[in-house]
Amino acid sequence: MAQRPLLPLPDYQRIYQVAYSVLEASEIAITHRACIFFASVGAMILRDHYALPATISAGCLAIMVDEQKANVVVYGRDESGVFVNDKDAFHAWVECGDWLIDFMAPIMGMSLRADGRDWHVPRLMLQKRLSERKASLGEIRHAGEFFVNHDRSLANSLLDSQSVQFGDLLNACMAWFRKPPKPLKDIALADSHGPTKKLVARAPSIDGVW
Repeated sequence: MAQRPLLPLPDYQRIYQVAYSVLEASEIAITHRACIFFASVGAMILRDHYALPATISAGCLAIMVDEQKANVVVYGRDESGVFVNDKDAFHAWVECGDWLIDFMAPIMGMSLRADGRDWHVPRLMLQKRLSERKASLGEIRHAGEFFVNHDRSLANSLLDSQSVQFGDLLNACMAWFRKPPKPLKDIALADSHGPTKKLVARAPSIDGVW
């Protein structure tokens, strides 16, 4: 019997939808490269609206996305057989107790295509128990299996720059969000580069779960 995730699919989809749509409306960041923004929005909403002890993590992450072709998406870098990360090779996600939640997972395929890898990656919710992570990349054998390693100093550095660059957008996400099944609030996003825009949910739909 499949284990129930910490966050129901409609709630996960709503948080992902809010982060994606605000970034698209702002036009000041590349949405499929903004993992720290997705993680920040997710952690803030989980703490404020769900009273969950969510924190933001960053570092190395790898997950099998196609078992038949043995395709493993890797956020990080291989240096002489050692999986490492730095400010140029990393991923960010949310941790909440024993749970890893990646609110950017549904658009993973967009990042791969931008990097020139034409892999088929389904748009799926990613919530996994950290206790299920593999001990190394080499142990990943089946779709959905993953490896993750948190780099606290990297996460702190990224969050410092995030708060300066995206503070207004984070506030917009918090103001717009409502827990489903309630509809999103009717608000507009102030844009210093152009006219004020009404926020509209337009994130690609999620097809299932990992």
